[in-house]
Amino acid sequence: MLKAGLQQQMRRIPVPVALAIGILFGFIFARILPWTTSTTPVWRSGHIPSKARQQSRQPIQLPTVDQRARVLELLTTLSSHYTKECTRNAQPLYAQQALERYAPLVGHNPPTSSSWFSSLLGGGSAELDHAQAVRRDLQVSEHKYFFAINLYNSFDIIPDLFATLFRIAAILGYHNVFVSIYENGSSDQTKALLRIFDALTKSVGMRVMIRTSMRTRGAFNHRIEYLAEVRNSAFVPLHELRDSEGEYFDSIIFMNDILPCVDDLLELIWQSRRNNAGITCAADYMYHEEIASPVFYDNWVARDVNGTALENAPFERIFHHLPSSQRWQRHLPIQVQSCWNGIAVLDPAPFYSPPHVRFRMAKITEGECSASECSLICNDYWEAGYGRIMMVPRVKLAYDSVRFSVPFLFFFLYIFDTFFIQQKVFDIIHPARRNLTAIRGYKRLGGLPDDPRTDPQDRTWFGPHDRLSRRKKVSP
Repeated sequence: MLKAGLQQQMRRIPVPVALAIGILFGFIFARILPWTTSTTPVWRSGHIPSKARQQSRQPIQLPTVDQRARVLELLTTLSSHYTKECTRNAQPLYAQQALERYAPLVGHNPPTSSSWFSSLLGGGSAELDHAQAVRRDLQVSEHKYFFAINLYNSFDIIPDLFATLFRIAAILGYHNVFVSIYENGSSDQTKALLRIFDALTKSVGMRVMIRTSMRTRGAFNHRIEYLAEVRNSAFVPLHELRDSEGEYFDSIIFMNDILPCVDDLLELIWQSRRNNAGITCAADYMYHEEIASPVFYDNWVARDVNGTALENAPFERIFHHLPSSQRWQRHLPIQVQSCWNGIAVLDPAPFYSPPHVRFRMAKITEGECSASECSLICNDYWEAGYGRIMMVPRVKLAYDSVRFSVPFLFFFLYIFDTFFIQQKVFDIIHPARRNLTAIRGYKRLGGLPDDPRTDPQDRTWFGPHDRLSRRKKVSP
């Protein structure tokens, strides 16, 4: 009797309602039971258009820790590797403070998938997420980074560059990083070495796109117009990923052919996000043979807040603007009118939103003064309302490694003098890391606030790293 009654009640349920109940129970059942054969997250390697993704290649399985360690070993031993010494003899205090400082940047865990309910309602689209991301400050959320790099005759720095990118991607999260490299016109073996590192990095899931070209600047090409086109070529994947897959990035890191340290890159990214800056720059240095000391290099682009060019001088005499000079001496970020200086972290919004910003040459016919393509893009950021452009004095970059300029015949005569004088910029500006007490927010043993020269525990660290003094000659 009871069974017959239940059957009679079930017959009364309308067919659409029964169908909806069945679909709901089936969807819940499918979410509960694991249908995949492996729980290892996967992502694709390289840039594959969304329409061809399932037709061409399957996503690459996440590599194991041992596999990544092996690739890192290869990256750092194929040739001379200088940046592995960036944090040599780093004191435990520095390691602890750096770990605390950069913890918000860590994104190595795979992104959590959205719920089935939000997916059912069409939530979680890249366009929607990017439209809602008003700020880029240090909040707990997935943050995507687009690295744009131009290379030319860069054989010597490629191992260091890729080793640093490999480490940075491991910290920020491989799924959060895309690297676009455009190389053109090299006459050395840059192209061949790029192919090797391209294969290595892609084997562990790094998203890297390397494009090479034989193009060089023609006899009748304007220099700035040519450089602007080369820099724009590194941005091509930024727009391709947006148009083909709806993928947007939250920070752009544009790098020249420099020797970057991991902690220097992290500091620039941290400062950019913390200050919600339009452009965040480092400080780059070249060795001056006459005064036997590093001097500030890119004063063609760098201008203080008043628009005055910085000086090709040692650390103390770069700024004419007194308040900026005082902040520079105390390791505090400085508002400037324009800068580039080896590495620049950019807010990508002006590249995405009209009027779209691009590298360009000056509009001479409209009365615009001739300037570098990097200076002009800073001007365009100001016009677009992204004029918070700052330099970070803690981050110092070098274009050269240890080089010996003494002729071979006189090598033995000058071996000791050469060893200490010709350490060049990289070794001088990257001494042993001591601590981070020169930065706001850390406890100090004594001295005045934000003045590392009055803090006892900072004196050793502050000296050679900031004043960029030449190492004293040691008699044999």
